[in-house]
Formats: sequence, structure tokens, C-alpha cells
Amino acid sequence: MSNLISRDGHLINNWYIACLKSDLKSGPVQRTIYDQKLVIFDDGKKVSAFADRCLHRMAKLSDGEVKNGCLVCPYHSWHYNTDGEVTRVPSEGPEGLKGKRKIRTFPSVVKDDVVWVWMGAEEPSSGPSWDFPFFGEKGWHHYYMVTDFNNEVTNLAENFMDVPHTVSVHKGWFRNESLQKVPMTTTTQDGTVLVTYHQPDDNIGVLIKPILNPKNEPMVHTDKFIFPNITRVDYSFGSNYKYVINSQITPVSTMKSRVYTYIGYKIPLVGGLLKPFISYYTRKVIEQDVWIMDQQSENYLSEINNPRFQSTPADEPHIQIERLRELGIAGDERVFSTSKTNETDIWI
Repeated sequence: MSNLISRDGHLINNWYIACLKSDLKSGPVQRTIYDQKLVIFDDGKKVSAFADRCLHRMAKLSDGEVKNGCLVCPYHSWHYNTDGEVTRVPSEGPEGLKGKRKIRTFPSVVKDDVVWVWMGAEEPSSGPSWDFPFFGEKGWHHYYMVTDFNNEVTNLAENFMDVPHTVSVHKGWFRNESLQKVPMTTTTQDGTVLVTYHQPDDNIGVLIKPILNPKNEPMVHTDKFIFPNITRVDYSFGSNYKYVINSQITPVSTMKSRVYTYIGYKIPLVGGLLKPFISYYTRKVIEQDVWIMDQQSENYLSEINNPRFQSTPADEPHIQIERLRELGIAGDERVFSTSKTNETDIWI
């Protein structure tokens, strides 16, 4: 079986979320991306990411501490500055450091309260381009959910943009089967897959409908995949009630991913008071996705180098996501020039 880096090829040359900024309040943390163990720390001025093993005897730097702007190894107290340079080796005394030592570092950026890390071998030409929608805007509330899945990015992106499964996996919580026909348009362009559902009478569940759509407005629903690993699901009910589920999927290792889900919503007057209920509701729904992704992964793992799916017209968004990621794996620039529009009907 090939490893994740081999299967993903050029996809490693992208920014991935390593942690929330708030995770660093109590000290360094360890995170794994593409099987690379990283230590992430904040010296109060800058967030840095290193390989999580000391140059000396390979102790975990994530078990160390931040002191005077340096990351200090817990084994022999080697000091690393934010550029990864060893600035102090106690056993060598004050005249030490005759030869300069430097640990492997990874470019990191804090944006929208999350820490992005560049995993590619070459330096990035720019920072992460993604902005979480409506972050910090007046009238909007948001929070993050962090969830570990036993599955890989492509399958998770498909799941997060899959309407038909909601009547089974999320029955009673999100949607019940009604056998209504829903016209669907799938448009692929500029490295994205946009799905628009033309069914204003649809809704997203009896439990949350009174909160998100108290005036029974027509629903506008779109799903969007943003290459290489982001999904965005939007629901709008009139001009004042909106709900966005934005998931960034970080590849950890074979059949392991960590998903950073940004939930943004706009509800007049009482939006802040409703956050505990909305948080509970979305956590229950995503736990159901964790379960079904576990189910899939057990069989997928046995055929991971040659997965075989049978598809229906409702799977057109998934087929287009797979196409973009295949182009990305090969480093093919057509990932951003491929253009296609498909219209079909699905039943939910």
C-alpha cells in the first residue's frame, strides 16, 4: 500500500490548518499533517511550526516550554528561536554553539484565528488565500468545531456536499425522506465545484427550522468545493437568516483527517443566545458523519490504491471533485481551467 504523500502527490504543496490559535494558550502543541509530526508554538509575537523532534536526542519539543521567546526542549534544554536556530545548549556552557544548528521549519500564518502551515518543500509564493465567510462582520456569529475522521480528504469533501445521504444518516436531525424532485446544477470552474439546488420549498430539519427560518421564507441552498480541500455549504432564508458551514480538511495520515469546521450564522437579535443550541445541533450532525465515514473507510482501506465506486446522476458533484483532485495530484494546471456545467434532477 502506498503512503498518503505518494498518493496525494503535488497536493502537499498547499496551506493546511494545523490548529486553532486558542490551542496555543497553554504552550506548544503537537499536530500531524501528511505523517509529519509538527510542534506549533506562540512566543507572543509570532506563531512558528517546526519538526517535532529535537536535533540532539529526538525528544518531543511539543513537551517543552516557551521561555524568553524560545522553544526549550524538555530533555537537555536546547533553546530554539522562532526561526528554528539553536541559540543555547546548556551542556556546552556560555561559549558553546561553535557550529550553527537549525531545525526544519514550516511556513506558518495566523488568519481568522486559525494557524495555517505550508507543507510543501518549496517556499510558498503567497499566504493562504481562503477567508472564512463573514468572519467578524456585524450581525454574524461564528465558532469552530474540530473533528477527527477515519477517512481521507476526497471522501470527506464528497460527504460534506452530499444531499442524498442526509435523509438516511441524518434522518430526523437534518432532513427526512419526502421523495421530492430537486433540480440541481453543478458548475466546475476556476478550481471550484459549485452546486445549486433549485428547490425553495426545501428545509434543513424540523429541529432547527424554527430558529433559522421562523418566517418560513424560501430556502436558497448552495454547496461549493474549493480546491484542494475546502467545502462551503450556504443556506439563506430571506435577507436576515443565514447559515454557513465551512470545512477545511487537513490530511493527517492514511485514512486519518482532521476537519476544522467554521460555523457562521446570522439571526437577528438573539443570535448570541442561541449559540449553545446551534453548537449542540451541529455537533450531533457531524458525529453522524463521523460514523458513516468510519463505515466507508473499513471497505475503502482494502482497495485504497484502486477504489471502485458506482455512481448515479446525483453523484455529479463528487465526480467533479474527484476530477479536480486527480489533476491536483498530478500537478496539472488544468485544475484551474477545467470548465463544465451539468443539470440533473435528484430525489430527496
